[in-house]
Amino acid sequence: MKKLLLPLLLVTPLVAQNFEVGLNLSRQYYQSAFELPGPLHLQPQDKTVVAGRFGYSIVDLGPALFQLTAVYQPKVDTDVKVNAGAGTRGTLGHEYWGVGAMFNFKALMAVGAGIDYRSEKLSSYGFSTTYGRPWARINVGYAFPAPLVKPFFGIEVAAPLVVKKDHTVVFEDREDELKILAPKLQIGIYGGIRF
Repeated sequence: MKKLLLPLLLVTPLVAQNFEVGLNLSRQYYQSAFELPGPLHLQPQDKTVVAGRFGYSIVDLGPALFQLTAVYQPKVDTDVKVNAGAGTRGTLGHEYWGVGAMFNFKALMAVGAGIDYRSEKLSSYGFSTTYGRPWARINVGYAFPAPLVKPFFGIEVAAPLVVKKDHTVVFEDREDELKILAPKLQIGIYGGIRF
């Protein structure tokens, strides 16, 4: 009997915690760059992306939850247009993983605000670089009341807190060019379950 109780006692705290698993379907908007000599105006095209997120609520303050999160977006490629769409100059690849923290305020419509640290991998023409930067995100949504599993959905907006301000790059400096072209905004829907 003691052998059976010990595993139950060890697992019980895990069952009592608040977990969240969700998918974020967002429209991703990119920055543009001017490449010298030329200048060539490079503009990645907006792209729809899907990211998976896992959350773990570590503190429940009644009307608010404090949650730790992990997120991953698989690689997507978007066309890079040159000089206002006159031609295409290949593709820009983008993927990321991140960790963060979020406050979710419970009301009729739930409101959340948080910050992620994302490690973004950018690639084009055989060149690649990693761009680590913080992102702020806010969301508004609704969670359906249910006894065990609570489905939820909402609208989410995320933006990086760090961007490269100089939009001019010399042709040979591919790493800077990739960072300049990195995403500047995500707007989309987020849904999943809490248990």
